[in-house]
This record gives sequence, structure tokens and C-alpha cells, in this order.
Amino acid sequence: MEESKLPKGEQSRGRLLAAAASEFAAKGFHRARVSDIVKAAGLTQASFYQYFESKEGLYQQLMDEFFSRLWELADGGSKVTALGKADVFDQVRENLVALFGFFQERPELTQIVLYQAEAGEELHRKLAAMVSANLRQNQAAGHVRAALSPEVAAEAMVAVCYRLTARFLLTGEKTPEQLADEAVCFLAHGILQEKR
Repeated sequence: MEESKLPKGEQSRGRLLAAAASEFAAKGFHRARVSDIVKAAGLTQASFYQYFESKEGLYQQLMDEFFSRLWELADGGSKVTALGKADVFDQVRENLVALFGFFQERPELTQIVLYQAEAGEELHRKLAAMVSANLRQNQAAGHVRAALSPEVAAEAMVAVCYRLTARFLLTGEKTPEQLADEAVCFLAHGILQEKR
């Protein structure tokens, strides 16, 4: 919904959330100040406290909304398990397009969560554990090579997604679709030439 069609209170709250995401991305949580957030949003300090108890509360709300959608997208590998072999490639591509699209739509929050958040290592572990579990399910379904270590592959896949996001997506160099095509090609075929 366009901002102009939202009730005034929701518009103000949305402006504060957007301004906070930009401030946190640029300065980090500890250096960003409420006064900077309200100035960037074109609002007053009093209006800030109508919607949020504190800077910490605002930050937590941004993170909760981001993580809720991220976990949903990261679990996309579970959709693959029930598919026939012919549909796996397309589903993996669709999952990656959705993930990269999500990151592209929220560049400031993506930057904060993937590269600045104090809990970044824990996030990486949780994502890798989810991907590893999905890989195991897909091994059982015959979609993933049995010799592949799900833990090693999951760590690599999460790291690849992080770096592709930073290097190509957030810089605007590639679209989510382009990155997904190239990532799926890499994941499906690796880097070695097939034996002849």
C-alpha cells in the first residue's frame, strides 16, 4: 500500500522505521541516536515515543520483522523434498530469487543483519543448521548427492549467499534473478568440467 493511502499514524511509524534502518546501517546501533532518526524521518522526538518505548525497542521490532521473513525464506529448501527430480532446479532457483529479492528490498536491514549485527555468527549458525536439515531431507529424497556433507555444504551455501548479496546485489550490479541463475548453476554443477 502506498504511504499516502495509509492512516497518518501508520505513515509516521513507517517513516520512523525506514529512517531508523538507514541510521542503523550507516552508523551502527550504538552510534545512531533517536534525535538523528526523528530528524531523518521529519518528525519530532515526541512522535517517536508515541510508537516506540526506546531505540532498543525500535531496533528489536526491525529485527523481528526481518527475521520472521528471513526464516520463512531460508526454509525454502523444504519445498524441494516433495518434488520430482525435473522440478528441483526450478524450485531452488525460485527460492534463491525470493531470498535475493527480499535482501534487495531491504538493503539497510540486510546490511545490518548480515554484516553489522552483534549476533551475526549466531544467525549464520542458525541459517546453516536450517539449510543442513533441508539438505539431509533432500538427500533422502534423492535430490542431493549422498556423498555430500550437509553441514559443509550448508556453511558454504550461507557464505555464498552473504557474499553474493554484498558484492553484486546491494551494489546494484546484478538482479535477484541474475544472481539466482548463477548461484543455481554453481550449486547444481559445481566448478569442475564433467568427465568425458
